[in-house]
Amino acid sequence: MTLGLLAKFAGVDVDFSNYSGNYSPKSRKPRDLPKDKLISEWFVNIDNHKWRWVFGMLATYGLRNHEVFFLDLEELRAGNKVISVLEGKTGFRQVWPFHPEWFEEFDLASVKIPEIDLNRNNSAIGGTVSQHFRRNQALPFKVYDLRHCYAVRTLDYGIDISLAARQMGHSLAVHSSIYHTWINAQYHQRAFDLAMQKSDRPRPPKSNK
Repeated sequence: MTLGLLAKFAGVDVDFSNYSGNYSPKSRKPRDLPKDKLISEWFVNIDNHKWRWVFGMLATYGLRNHEVFFLDLEELRAGNKVISVLEGKTGFRQVWPFHPEWFEEFDLASVKIPEIDLNRNNSAIGGTVSQHFRRNQALPFKVYDLRHCYAVRTLDYGIDISLAARQMGHSLAVHSSIYHTWINAQYHQRAFDLAMQKSDRPRPPKSNK
């Protein structure tokens, strides 16, 4: 689109449409995400205590990889479960833990930061995190799946989608069109059951899928 406008401005007759991609949020296919039990098991399997802490933060707060290095650490050390992301891709925001019990289970108040080069852009910092877990931990899932899991987990807790989007640093459109592609029938059923618990209407049978 940009090249087409530039060519038009320059008076050049050229069609770039053949070079356009076909990506859209609708083209994303749902995939299996790790269950919470598997996440907890892998947390204890990580030998390096600093990277174990990083894993716990990503799992509990659904942070982007680079954001774990830009937190208000004094809040964490004081035991505050509501953390503040000071800077990053989408700037300052506060994030609540899902699951809250992971804060104590993963001992997140005992801050441990790996020493990496932070004088780089966010993408490079985040890439270092992904690379570490891919090369050194042999996780059976991608570390960024922890963020996807957090997004879906907020539904289990009945968090309003607009609040969940804000905590993850998304627009509402991005949160609904991209992250909700990971939602499978299990989560739809849980949301349905929760809605039925609040209603006096008779409940139809569950889906067998």
